[in-house]
Amino acid sequence: MLKLQPSEIDKMDFYRVEYLMDNLKEWNEKEQKQNKKQEDDQKTSTPSIDMNSMSKNMMNNMPSMPSFSMPSMPKF
Repeated sequence: MLKLQPSEIDKMDFYRVEYLMDNLKEWNEKEQKQNKKQEDDQKTSTPSIDMNSMSKNMMNNMPSMPSFSMPSMPKF
């Protein structure tokens, strides 16, 4: 992020350090807002599926079984 050594910060004027810290705080807040927005978008885009709808979908996607009938037996 900053890539400054503590010794460099110590040598800076106090107001520059304040500006630097203010900018860092703003950047951090923006980053947190973006992350929260992304999480909210993911939550709303993911549909919630309950077990009943899942089982109905599975039943609809299964192939239907052919009907069998027993052949008639000859009478003696």
